[in-house]
Amino acid sequence: MRFYGRERELQLMEHLYARTPSFLVVTGRRRVGKTELVKEFCKGKTALYFYVDGNKSIEVLIEEFGRLTAETLNLPGYIKIDSPETFLEFLFSYNQPLIVVFDEFQRFQKVHPSFISQMQRFWDQKGRDSHLFVIVSGSSIGMIREIFLGGDAPLFRRADNILTLHPFKPKECLAILEEIGVRDPAERLDLYLLFGGTIYYYTFIEKYECTDLETALDRLVLDDLAPLRREMSDVMIEEFGREHATYYEILAAIAQGKETQKEIADVVRLPSTSLPPYLRDLVDLLGVIDYRLPVTERGKRSKMGRYTFADNFLRFYARYIYRNMSLYESGRFDLLKDRILREWKEFSGQAFEEMIRTLLARDLAERYEEIDSWWNRRGDEIDLLALSPEGSLAVEIKNRNLSLAEARGILAALEEKLPLIKGLTIPAATGIAARTVEGKDVLRVGGFYVMDLDDLGIGK
Repeated sequence: MRFYGRERELQLMEHLYARTPSFLVVTGRRRVGKTELVKEFCKGKTALYFYVDGNKSIEVLIEEFGRLTAETLNLPGYIKIDSPETFLEFLFSYNQPLIVVFDEFQRFQKVHPSFISQMQRFWDQKGRDSHLFVIVSGSSIGMIREIFLGGDAPLFRRADNILTLHPFKPKECLAILEEIGVRDPAERLDLYLLFGGTIYYYTFIEKYECTDLETALDRLVLDDLAPLRREMSDVMIEEFGREHATYYEILAAIAQGKETQKEIADVVRLPSTSLPPYLRDLVDLLGVIDYRLPVTERGKRSKMGRYTFADNFLRFYARYIYRNMSLYESGRFDLLKDRILREWKEFSGQAFEEMIRTLLARDLAERYEEIDSWWNRRGDEIDLLALSPEGSLAVEIKNRNLSLAEARGILAALEEKLPLIKGLTIPAATGIAARTVEGKDVLRVGGFYVMDLDDLGIGK
């Protein structure tokens, strides 16, 4: 699969490379494409790539790094790199332009914390006279912040830039899917709703020649040899080791719709007060879930927060694979597939809603100051509420094709919810978004905000 997108990120990297010495931090959640971005940038350049394996000792890592350095730079045998000090001394003394990449840099906190302070010392003392472009990347977003952003962080203000990679946007993913052979627009949308904007998964769609949801399930997940059959377990075990089972249970609870701390605690059978460290890890370290507040509660000390998945595929895995592991391991893939396809429209509704909310927020950003979903303690919800001093807009999002009568009914029900929103700016308009909306021009003439997939540029 060829490299897609990230033009602005590559431009920034080239800019820093032309003005060495430079120090760049690349972060973002797992599978978002950090390593591929760095590899693309390094093509045709002299570069050293070092992966920080948290299961290895510093002695083993330095031996590996030293050997790789000698081979890549064709060093004479008398140059010895046998300690963190000699390793850094060599890098900062190298007299030609050199890119040095540390992937999963934050793991030095576990393997050998003093390496980070040594890096600080060398950068402060010799960085300005070096020829290095140091790139450190890491998927543990919270730990990267601890190293680079805190006032007492060891590398605070040493980085020229901190580049946070986000998942690819819906339109980008749908264009990629079309290019790699998924011809049917409805199937492209289903594949996006399964995998989201995590570009890593799209390499498997292309490699295994998946052309629709069913072939993706058959070839990538529901098979003894499927490449993604252990995706969630691999990620959890690599990051959390022996404690991975608790994280599994938390993700499975959220996938079932348990979104508050108390609801999650009841399912995983842990005291509610013991959950925050686990939830912080999943939000800040891995970025696979988000903590969200109603749009009207932003900036307040609110207890209305909910935990929701930020990763489409892990939500799918937690819901259908983890909770049915006996069926899965016994090879009864046919039963699982039938269940998934039977429930797909309902299950994918959350991912569809999030996709549409993201697209609408971009369309509405110039007219409204705050845009997100809204809910109250009674269980009333509005899929999108946009707020500004001049007026507000409430929108319902539906993952289906709507007739004119259905759309009118949904809009009438939405109108009844508006008085429940405390402090809502008047006037408040209402609207609807769906796959298709019959009679949308009629509704617009009536003053409603109406959008469907064609209007958002993803219907074809």
